[in-house]
Amino acid sequence: MSAIALMEQCAPQVAPVTLAAIVQQESGGNPLALHDNTSGKSYAPATVAEVARLARELIAQGHSVDIGLAQINSRNLPSLGLGVDQILDPCMNLSAAQTVLLEGWSRSGDLRSTLSAYNTGKLSSPVGMAYGEKVFGKAGVVVPAIPGGQIASWATVGAALPPVRPVVTWTPQASPLAPKGDGLAAKW
Repeated sequence: MSAIALMEQCAPQVAPVTLAAIVQQESGGNPLALHDNTSGKSYAPATVAEVARLARELIAQGHSVDIGLAQINSRNLPSLGLGVDQILDPCMNLSAAQTVLLEGWSRSGDLRSTLSAYNTGKLSSPVGMAYGEKVFGKAGVVVPAIPGGQIASWATVGAALPPVRPVVTWTPQASPLAPKGDGLAAKW
């Protein structure tokens, strides 16, 4: 599955150009990215198991860590109802990013403030506003025109992401075929 398709499926309420720019800024498109905010150290584990082990160890020591594609902060995991293993799933990670972004958006209605809240938890802070400017830059756009921006490079280079297993359901609007017994019958 392409990165754009993954974003559209897992975070459909966030514009792909915006989410791709956030991911580019946060992890460069690396689903195994791990950053320790407490020590300032970034890690490049080779496996999901290694990331999970290290993240759990750092969290147990009281560290604040950012995990995965969208670098979801460990302190957000309880309110998201997610654990370390779940947040390492790229789809769950992007979905969590959407939740955090929507919360910021509902508080501000402004993209820059939303990005500030995503990064710092505060709608307006010098660090958060600087982060927002970096995200705009990752979209290749002169501020404030991010809606017309370019998808960040990690999303278009065929990033090696695990496949997503979509749930396929029949809907009358999506198919001329209708369920009939054990099979499908064409309705034209």
